[in-house]
Amino acid sequence: MSDSTMSAPAAVMPAPTAPALAMFLALLAGATCIGFSGVFVRFADVGPAAAGFWRMAFALPVLGLWMGLEQRRPGRTVAATGALLPIALAGLFFGIDVVLYNASLGFTTIANASLLGNLSPVAVVLGGWLLFSQRPSRRILGALALAVAGAMMLVLPKFTATTAPAPAGLFGDSLAIAAAISYAAYIMAISRARDRAEPGRISLIASAICAVFCLVTAFALGETIMPASLQGWLAVIALGLVSHAMGQGLITLALGHYGASAASLVMVWPAMVAVLAAWALFGEQPSPVQAFGGIAILAAVLMVRKG
Repeated sequence: MSDSTMSAPAAVMPAPTAPALAMFLALLAGATCIGFSGVFVRFADVGPAAAGFWRMAFALPVLGLWMGLEQRRPGRTVAATGALLPIALAGLFFGIDVVLYNASLGFTTIANASLLGNLSPVAVVLGGWLLFSQRPSRRILGALALAVAGAMMLVLPKFTATTAPAPAGLFGDSLAIAAAISYAAYIMAISRARDRAEPGRISLIASAICAVFCLVTAFALGETIMPASLQGWLAVIALGLVSHAMGQGLITLALGHYGASAASLVMVWPAMVAVLAAWALFGEQPSPVQAFGGIAILAAVLMVRKG
């Protein structure tokens, strides 16, 4: 049960309204924090799954504090029966997403990995429609189409080049697409969990499950787990505090006020952030076509705000 359903007796419940500006800004801020995750992974000197583990490990104390503050709040929501299953599934799916996305960065550009990894709105809208009968509005469908078109414009130059894409690059892109599917499942599980528990509790438990999954995967793959430099430690700390504690935390909070389809659509915003960061830090300069794609994504974000 979400917080908003407990604010008034049923007889005087107001009609549903558009999400508040504060929740939209929280969603956008969380997406921006996530957009830098690829940069932090590039600077880390550990394996992809190990980077995912450290991301969770450094975020857990902050998320634990968040849940503790929720417990002290008067009139807080009590976790409903059946909350643990969607929370556990969210942690598992997010672990798969993190490992696949981090691994893709070793084979393709940050821009490509982020763009393809953030095509999850397609799967979320279709999954919510087919599995949960959550028919999206025409505005959301239009915004979704615009966002996908923008993402395709950003990635198109790679496939229109005079030389064929390298097999390693295609493998990296495939990993990013698989990560997008996993992230879509995560978004749907989080949306279900937010009907039954508070965001702090969801974030803490799901992150702990994700940490265990990433650590087991890192050991199974024989990855380097401990950072070997100050830069490596700062990168994994930033992954935990910025990309996860702030990024995923704000998104989980906002999902209590947005439907999964609209919220996941805004998740294309990290792709734009990643493109700009990769341009500034690694010289991955976008073409004019990619720039138009970024404008299309911004327009889609504005459509969601009005939706």
